[in-house]
Amino acid sequence: MGKFIVSEFLCEQRKDLPVASADISDKSILVVGANVGLGFEADATKCQQTITDIQQRASISAIDARPLELGSFKSVVQFVNQFEEDGFQVNALIANAGLQTMRYSKTVDGWETTLQVNYLSTALLSILMLPHLIETSAPQSASRLVIVSSEVHYLANKLSGADRWPSILEKLDDPDYCTSSVMSDRYNLSKLLEVMFVRELSSRLPASTPVAVSAVNPGFCHSRLSRSIETNPFMRLGVATIKTLLARTTEMGSRTLVHPAVEPGETSRHGRYLSCCEPTEESDYALSTEGREVSRRLWLETIDVLTKVDSRVQRIVDEHLRAR
Repeated sequence: MGKFIVSEFLCEQRKDLPVASADISDKSILVVGANVGLGFEADATKCQQTITDIQQRASISAIDARPLELGSFKSVVQFVNQFEEDGFQVNALIANAGLQTMRYSKTVDGWETTLQVNYLSTALLSILMLPHLIETSAPQSASRLVIVSSEVHYLANKLSGADRWPSILEKLDDPDYCTSSVMSDRYNLSKLLEVMFVRELSSRLPASTPVAVSAVNPGFCHSRLSRSIETNPFMRLGVATIKTLLARTTEMGSRTLVHPAVEPGETSRHGRYLSCCEPTEESDYALSTEGREVSRRLWLETIDVLTKVDSRVQRIVDEHLRAR
C-alpha cells in the first residue's frame, strides 16, 4: 500500500534523477503547459516567447506552440481540431498543465476551476488525442500518454459518503459542499482523480493497442504552480522558504516527465503511478475497495460529461477501449 511518509519524501527530494538519453529525432512530443514551470524546462505572444526560449535552451528548431486554455472546454476542442487540420502527428503527450488554488471559483463552463483544469479538461484532451497516439504507435515502440500527478494524492481526503452521492462530479462541483476545508484539499484531490483516470483508461486499452499511459510525480519543485496562492504575502514568504529548503530544481523535476515519455521500458510503466521515474504504489485509498468503486463511477461520469462537450469522446471510447 502507498502512503505519504515524510522521511521517504525528503529522501526522494535529494535523489539525482536519470537524464533521458533516447533518440527522439524522429518523434513528435506534445507538452501541455509548456510556457511556465516544469513544462517550460497562453496566448499567441506567450506561444512565440515559448518557441524562442526553448530554441535557445535546447538548440531545437522544429518547435511549434499553440494556445490552450484548460479552463475552457471550447479551447481544448479547438486545439484538437486545429491539430487535426494541420495534419500533425504525436508520439507522446505530456499533460503537465495544472492549477493550485484554495479559492472556489467557476470556469466559463460552470465547473469549479481546479476540478476542470486539473481533471476534466485534462481527461478531455487525453481522450480526444488518443486516436492520434494510436496512429503513431507500433508494437516495438508504444506511443506515450503521461499525466502529471503528484505525491500529494496520498494526502487527499477520502470521499466519505460518495456511495450515497447521486453524482461524484456534481458533488465535488457543488459550492455548498466546497467549504474552505474542502477547497484546502482540492489540489490534492485533483491529483488523486488523475491517478484514478490513468488506472481506468489504461485498464480499458486492449493489449493489442501499444499506447503506454502513466501518471507521474515530479516531486516538490521550483515552479509557478502555486502562483495563485502566493498573492498573499505571508503565503508567498512561507512557500519561498519551503522551496529554498526542499524544492528540486525545475530541470530536475522535468526529468520525471521526460523519462516516461521517451525512454524504453514503457510496458512496465503502463497504468502505473511513477515517482523518481519508477513505478510506485498509489495511495491506500486509491487501492482500497472503496477507492476502486469511486474510480469506476468517476470514469463513467467523466465520459458522460465529456461526451456532452464533444460527441467524439463516446465514439473514441466505443472504438478504441474495451468495456469493464
